[in-house]
Formats: sequence, structure tokens, C-alpha cells
Amino acid sequence: MLKFLFLGAAVVAGTMFLPSESRASEWGCQVLLCLSGDWQGTPSCHPPIYRLIAAMEKPGFHWPTCPQANSSGARYEPYEDCPAGWTAFAPVASEHGGHSAQSMCRAPASNVQQVRNSQMWNGNGGLRWNGDSAMRTAAVQIGDKTVQARVQTVSSGGHGFDTTTYYEISRPRRAKPYYIEYDDANGVRQRSWFNLR
Repeated sequence: MLKFLFLGAAVVAGTMFLPSESRASEWGCQVLLCLSGDWQGTPSCHPPIYRLIAAMEKPGFHWPTCPQANSSGARYEPYEDCPAGWTAFAPVASEHGGHSAQSMCRAPASNVQQVRNSQMWNGNGGLRWNGDSAMRTAAVQIGDKTVQARVQTVSSGGHGFDTTTYYEISRPRRAKPYYIEYDDANGVRQRSWFNLR
């Protein structure tokens, strides 16, 4: 990372002496350099990033890129990756016909270590005694954490009675949900996560 920051500083300094067409990438390289580090804590990064934030509000905005580092535009991924053995999925389609984001992780029971037996809970968070709004929950082990999971049993359809039990957990949200990809000084593709707040 430090090697790339030095390379980025050299690229930005070098573009100051190039013709105006080449200077068009200077801002993109400044943005990349600043977002690859702690831009909030680096006063010299405030002008290019505040310029970026202001430009994002205008129609026809295009993310400034740095051709020298083969940088991409910004991309958005609000959720952390699912744990190993779990798959991201979108819960249920919305009432308006659209699908929600893949905000949950799901794993078959065979991939999950259950810590405590499942219980039935009602929609208000209490133990179920009647009603159809209940769901089964269980405490499961993920790495060194114990997490509360929803238990779903899904029928495979057809004429048989085959069912599969899945555990479902919410995906944690990222503190830095945006990222840029770029080639570092060794030509290796890197990803830098950031937040504009």
C-alpha cells in the first residue's frame, strides 16, 4: 500500500507538467490516491474529495479515473461477505414486485454447528404460544462467535416429502461500502474500500 501511495504521489506530481489533456487525469489520480488512504485525516485530500462530492450531485457525472493506475470507477457493496460455507441471498421479493438486496446469508444445516436447540418465536420477539407469525431460531457457531439464526425448512417439491433445513443470518453492513479497483506498482490488481462521509 505504501509503495502505491508513493507511486500515486509521483503520478500526480508528474501530471502537473503535462498538456491539458493529460491533466484531465490528474484529478482522478488525486481521488484514487486519497481514497486509498485516510482522506478525512489528510488535509491535502480535502479539496479533491470535496470537489468529487460536489460533482457527484450534478447531472452527467462520471467518476474520475487514473489511467496510469488503470483505476475503475467507484462501485458499491453495502454488505460484508458471507462466512465460509454460507451463500448470499435476497430474502423475499418486495410487495411492489421488486427484489430486495442480498442482505442475508444462508447455509444448509449440514454446514452449520448449532450451539443451542431451536425455539419457536413469535413476530414480537417472545416465545410462541399460538399464531402463524412464528419462526424457529437457533444459536449457531460462526468462527469464534455465537450468532442467532433463523431456521427455514424448504420442500424440494415434486411428489416426495424431501425437505432441506437452512439457517439464515443477516449480513453485516460495511463501514466502508464503496470501492475502487486499480493496479499497484507491481501491476497487481488491488481493491481499496472507502466512505465519503
